[in-house]
Amino acid sequence: MALRHAGSSVLAAVCAQSLGLARWGPSFSTSAAAAAPTTMSQPKNSFSEVVIALGTNQGNRVDNLLDGLVSLTNHAIKVLRVSLLYETAPQYVSEQAPFLNAAVLGHTDLSPLQLLYHLKQIEKAAGRDLVGGRRWGPRPLDLDIIFYGSQDLQHEVLSVPHISWQDRAFVKAPIADLLLPEDIARGYIHEPAPQASVLEKLLQAVQQWEAEGGEAQVGQPGLCRVLPIHRQIWELGHSTHICGILNITPDSFSDGGSHMPGAAAAAAAQGHSSPTVHSQAVYAPPALPPQQEEQQQDQQQQQAAEADTAAAAVDGSSSATNSATSLEGTNSSSSSSSSYPASVVGNPDVNVAGAVEAARAMARAGAQIIDVGGQSTRPGSQRLGPEEETARVVPVIRALRDDSELVHLPVSVDTYHACVAEAAVAAGADMVNDVTGGLQDPAMLGTVARLGVPYCLMHMRGDLANMTQPQHTTYSCVWREVGQALQQRAALAVEAGVLPWNLVLDPGLGFAKTSEGSAELLGHLAVMRRETLRGVWGRMPLLVGPSRKRFIGKLTGRHTPAERDLGTAAACVAAVAQGADIVRVHNVPVVAEALRVADGVFRGTWPILEP
Repeated sequence: MALRHAGSSVLAAVCAQSLGLARWGPSFSTSAAAAAPTTMSQPKNSFSEVVIALGTNQGNRVDNLLDGLVSLTNHAIKVLRVSLLYETAPQYVSEQAPFLNAAVLGHTDLSPLQLLYHLKQIEKAAGRDLVGGRRWGPRPLDLDIIFYGSQDLQHEVLSVPHISWQDRAFVKAPIADLLLPEDIARGYIHEPAPQASVLEKLLQAVQQWEAEGGEAQVGQPGLCRVLPIHRQIWELGHSTHICGILNITPDSFSDGGSHMPGAAAAAAAQGHSSPTVHSQAVYAPPALPPQQEEQQQDQQQQQAAEADTAAAAVDGSSSATNSATSLEGTNSSSSSSSSYPASVVGNPDVNVAGAVEAARAMARAGAQIIDVGGQSTRPGSQRLGPEEETARVVPVIRALRDDSELVHLPVSVDTYHACVAEAAVAAGADMVNDVTGGLQDPAMLGTVARLGVPYCLMHMRGDLANMTQPQHTTYSCVWREVGQALQQRAALAVEAGVLPWNLVLDPGLGFAKTSEGSAELLGHLAVMRRETLRGVWGRMPLLVGPSRKRFIGKLTGRHTPAERDLGTAAACVAAVAQGADIVRVHNVPVVAEALRVADGVFRGTWPILEP
């Protein structure tokens, strides 16, 4: 758990987060900086912007970087921005582990040599041998001053700009993340005084990076952008990650009742599309407007068909072909293994054993993460209170974490309640998947920042009860407006303290979009990234969830959601062609096979075992 939580509460208060890495050259004596001449001192009460590169290749690399960020704030260096996270091959000395690299933009009133002294103290506290350590060898933490305002400085122990930054892609890639388009329009970043601003230096660095190929260099051997999750480092852009969906709700549109057989059977027997509810924590949504009747009939027919087979989950059996699979596994749970809240007709137990077996099947088929959700997010579904939702998801998450076959598989929780997210992470969840992007619960962004886990931020309009109404599904340009809204929400998440490298963006296919709008959005994800998610926002990983959505049914003529898996596989291939990093699906085996082909065609990635 240390990987997720180290330093996160402090960073949330700082309001700018991420990781950074820099590699020092020869051994350095801190006494040299302490005895530095006053000609390089900072004028009293004057602040300068600084760019610092961070890196590590020993121990828990993510924790090392997080601790380094916290230490910067404790050494009179205010962190303003943090880059995304990169894994890079070692240079100069190849016989060592890969590095994690990042960069930060900060400001300080320390002079250049005072800043150098403080950075060396941070490295020393992290365990780096500043005297006898091997030059360019392994180190738990490495901090380099890349830029200090607009100044060019030369001293026997310090050169600014850093003497080797132009030759190091592992420095230039994260530095490029620090520059935002609005900086150029404004003419400065934080410090308006030209001498104190790094804007000119950053512009030069980004121009050089782009002239050398820019984003085309990321994903090449020795330099990849990564997402840290569950003590793992996910390489982005090399192959598509699958998130598997395993709903243990009685009323999800596609697989409701599969792991909550009592509630599903009771609902079907009474002719309801979802169980009758008596608790004040759950409310029935208002009647659907006429334009939603067709969608409601679609969902009711699917649930009635599934009710006939819901009892199959009682004995813990699971069919891999019916499991929800994606590059992010999803597992929606409806109650604890011992008792289900009496608010649901039949008071059924959640089939935890069946949920675990379904997760195993998805993992064997290729899912790399399981997404656990406690309530349906389909239009017209019953809304649960956070207490009941917590009672559904926590037992399943604990069971997944305790299962020897799944112990290394990341787990996500699908919720828009901050308190549910907190309970789920305490139980072992590694990511929070929020279909409202923090709009439903104002506490969500701050909670996720404090928890320090990856956060999937999805686009939607309105709420789950009214998102299909015309005022929410009408766009002048769907991909442009979705991209703009995602960028705004992502910026708010970072301001709340969420690390940029912990953000995953989801365009929200089917949420507050017509079928035509979802299809258009899916076909324009690349241009959305390029033209509306500018700067670092467009480099964040993209999760796409087309699985069994209504737009696929309209394109294929498949009215029953469970019959849309081939169409889903085609949509996932389209998503990969548009640059998606993660797909969230129900049928993992079918999609996994399609993605092997898509990754080979669009990413040049071939499986290790060829047929």
